[in-house]
Amino acid sequence: MKKMLFLLLLVFSLILTACSAEKSEGKEGSKDSKKNNQDAIKIGWFGPLTGPTSTDGQISLNASQLAVDQINENGGINGQKVEIISVDDQGKPQEAAKGVQKLMNSDKVAAVISGAYSGPTLAAASLVQKAGVPMIVSYAKHPEATKGGDYVSRMIYTSDVQAKALADYAVNDEELKTFAIVYMNIDYGIESQVALEKEISELGGNVLVSKSFNMGDTDFNSALSAVKEKKPDALFVVAYYNEGASIVSQARQMGLESRIIGIDGLDAPKYLELAGEHAEGTVISTSFYKADEREIVQNFVKAYKEKFNTELSITASQSYDAVLAIKDAIERSSTDREDIAKAINSTKDLEGTSGSITIDENHEVVKPIVFMKVENGEFKYLHSKTY
Repeated sequence: MKKMLFLLLLVFSLILTACSAEKSEGKEGSKDSKKNNQDAIKIGWFGPLTGPTSTDGQISLNASQLAVDQINENGGINGQKVEIISVDDQGKPQEAAKGVQKLMNSDKVAAVISGAYSGPTLAAASLVQKAGVPMIVSYAKHPEATKGGDYVSRMIYTSDVQAKALADYAVNDEELKTFAIVYMNIDYGIESQVALEKEISELGGNVLVSKSFNMGDTDFNSALSAVKEKKPDALFVVAYYNEGASIVSQARQMGLESRIIGIDGLDAPKYLELAGEHAEGTVISTSFYKADEREIVQNFVKAYKEKFNTELSITASQSYDAVLAIKDAIERSSTDREDIAKAINSTKDLEGTSGSITIDENHEVVKPIVFMKVENGEFKYLHSKTY
């Protein structure tokens, strides 16, 4: 009898111990779960915050941060706050590579946004593809950036698509026949020049002369003299705003009367400021215009101006939309890197500041290209078309 009683007490004691342990484990699990829910979702950003292209980099980061702030003000993503971690690539591929390694390996970001130009973006792309970290290219257009895997998608059209649109506008819409191209001697500039010559030729136009320049050049008289001698109907300026403003100003000062058509590298308040009256009449391709009456655009323009007290540009729009695409992807999947990449690549009809956003089977965005013309010192909307 005593032995039986002892066994019953022992069993009862073991049951109490197990229940206590289960309850304790449940509390710890609940704490861990609560802690995980409170952890911020980290989004990495890299781009030029110092150096000659730092204006675009800062605008890109500002817009990315604005998008994150607005997400957090509205409860985060599935209840989790979002954090932007930024690194300055100084506009250099080697610095972009170092910065992205830090974002992936030390900061453990869920996804990365490239707020950089093509060179740094290409340097980062191979690294994120290998590591399996999703990256959205906000405004770099080199076609190779999205090749080599399923982890890099793009928020802006490629240089090939932009060239097709520019050629179509010049030859078909404006009925211009002869052209000159002045282009920057970097990957993006060379790709654009080759694509422009091809598209213009296929439409029956004729490129009379093409001249390259190096980033940082300030004297373009030699190239422009060669252009002036040929008297083309239009001059394509394949440049960013600093050099672009100098090219256009010097062209007008030497009496070149050709129409000026530029890539979206000229779509910046700085171009209007630096070129001044010489910018009048310039037509550019872009993917965003702040006079768009859609609510998302007007709210974005207003919020950006209030927060940063400065004008925005295409780089702001693309970077803001990149954050929206990552948010949308996580809401449709999880915070797992592979899941996010798959969800980004299946983005369809997402409303962004730059239009309705769909990512195709090649990880490229499908959305309208916008044409703008400088009138009275401001970019004015002409029309838009999807290519």
